[in-house]
Amino acid sequence: MPTVSVCIPAYNMARYLPFAIESVLNQEFRDFELVICDDASTDSTPDICRRYDDSRVRYLRTAGKSGQGGAFNRCLQEARGEFVTILHHDDYFLPGFLQNRVARFRSDSRLDFVFGAIQMIDAQGQHSSISRNWQEDRFFAVGELLEPMLYACILCPPSLMIRKSCLDRVGNFRTDLTWGPDWEWDLRLTERCAGYYCSAALAAYRVHDQSGTAEQLNAAKNGPQERRILQETFARLASQNPAIASLKRPVYKALARRHMFFAGEALAGNRKSVARSNLWYAFLADGTMALRPTFWAFLLGATGPTCFFTVYRSLRFRRLSSQ
Repeated sequence: MPTVSVCIPAYNMARYLPFAIESVLNQEFRDFELVICDDASTDSTPDICRRYDDSRVRYLRTAGKSGQGGAFNRCLQEARGEFVTILHHDDYFLPGFLQNRVARFRSDSRLDFVFGAIQMIDAQGQHSSISRNWQEDRFFAVGELLEPMLYACILCPPSLMIRKSCLDRVGNFRTDLTWGPDWEWDLRLTERCAGYYCSAALAAYRVHDQSGTAEQLNAAKNGPQERRILQETFARLASQNPAIASLKRPVYKALARRHMFFAGEALAGNRKSVARSNLWYAFLADGTMALRPTFWAFLLGATGPTCFFTVYRSLRFRRLSSQ
């Protein structure tokens, strides 16, 4: 059996898929299998996958679309390695990723998962910035990473490798969530398992308008799902852990600020209905948002002429520049 199972859930992303596949095949660490789970793609994904003549590559195709959570579960079910990583079809590994992660696991038997910093790239593959949560490597005991995870999903998928034996504790990905099944799964992972953070960026995360995340954000479909994930997580954990219960208000405030940011981005792109939806979700998460001038400037811009938003943004930029 291979040491590592690299799993790529693929769906209609033929443009970027070869970069993901070849980033795995070009790794210096060779003891891996590459499992490509095609979720009934309608583009040239099957042709691309079948052209790789390598015994380590397994191409599997579903008869019908199962969605993100279902595709992730298929990956975990098919993985035969001691360690498993799920690489999105539009992301890729940088040199040394597999070797780094396996070496970290071998050096510490306490570890159930390893994640790390991420190289951000644009649609053309140009490096933009490095996303680091911490400047130094560090160990996280069981449950220690749960608090920052409640504020935002800081386990970026292409950077994460897990010990397969810990999957029984974590369970499957949810298939009833249209947005955020990876965040919800990561919450359970950090709740029940110990991990390690690597400050070196060894995986690349692509930001582009064709991604599933961008599609959800552009349609404001993420709002109800984020709220549902937090409600269910707090309901499960708060009664057992008073420290977690005390985080509920600040976590929802952070959620409201995210929705305000998305509302501003939507207005800048003249997507008024998306802006209105995000303002509503911001209010539901934290009613005090309605006391802020920004909220009303955004609301006026989302329901009337965009000049209200444009003037407010100009005045705010001038004030910030003068400080």
